Amino acid sequence: MTKLDDSDPNMELLRNATRLPQHVVSGVLKSLVEPLMQVAPSVVTAVATHSKQLMEVVINGQMLAATDGNGLRAIAKAGKGFEHARLYEPSNLQNIANAAAIWQLASVVVAQKHLADISATLKRVESKVDSIQSFLEEERLAVIKSAINYLEVARKAVENGEFLERTRAELERFDIELDRASMSLVEQAKRESRIELERDSVGCEGEYTSALAKHKRLSRLGEELILCNEARLANWYLCSIYHDSSKTLEPRLEQIKKSIKEISSLQDRLSKSVKDDCELISATFTLGSTINERRSDVKSAAKVGKHALQDGLRRSEEIVVKLETVSADRQAINRLVIETTNGVPSAAYLCQK
Repeated sequence: MTKLDDSDPNMELLRNATRLPQHVVSGVLKSLVEPLMQVAPSVVTAVATHSKQLMEVVINGQMLAATDGNGLRAIAKAGKGFEHARLYEPSNLQNIANAAAIWQLASVVVAQKHLADISATLKRVESKVDSIQSFLEEERLAVIKSAINYLEVARKAVENGEFLERTRAELERFDIELDRASMSLVEQAKRESRIELERDSVGCEGEYTSALAKHKRLSRLGEELILCNEARLANWYLCSIYHDSSKTLEPRLEQIKKSIKEISSLQDRLSKSVKDDCELISATFTLGSTINERRSDVKSAAKVGKHALQDGLRRSEEIVVKLETVSADRQAINRLVIETTNGVPSAAYLCQK
């Protein structure tokens, strides 16, 4: 379409539409073959990029194999004789390329609506990792930081309209690693919550010291678990805005929801553990004020992990809701309007009902 003025009835439609960034428009619309190569099936890509060497074959029946086994011949059996194939110029190939470009543009618009959320999640996880890095186990820390670094690279690529299959595959690999780390953390937290306290025959210094160390460890595990889970959610959030129709998306999302429920149930286990341990901090010949002070210290140590789990689970539930809106956003796409100036695409708008 050409540039519209204020009197045009379509201007109101465009005012309420989402405009794509200029670098996306120029990068996608000025070359229709390139986005096709990125997002369309390989067979369609081959057709689009080599259309001058291809012909559309129309024949009634199956073409005969060449006698030397090398390819087919353009004839088929027809009744008592043979029928020759008819060859036509493949006139619709450019339309395929155009459709692929529009397909990618629509995907970019959907992505633009969610990239800010993904970026905010990544920054939050990165800042938390930096603040408690000295307490985290080296192997799991490497998994989380590696995922964050790659997610940032992938996010920038998507922001610029690039949806590469190899990037998507790498995001899936990180999901598996983060899932493994999350399961390891949950099991470790369960195991350490069952550790018995040291017992003193006189006084309760041993119970207090071991309980304090135990619940400080559990709090750090809780913080690490939330970081791992948020990195996984950000990773899958980014996967969900890709325009492929991967059959792994829904099952993986269900796995993430199941993991969130397991983390939620961990809260009850940890609360019971700190309650039981505080009851053991007691002795006949220890002042009541000292006992209360020691119990308070242990509860304060446990509270750090409790708050981390509560806040993390709340954010996780919010992200899951946003994950589920990506599909709805795709279905809501109504019209993609391309504005041109002197025959060159200059703007693109997504108009939604």
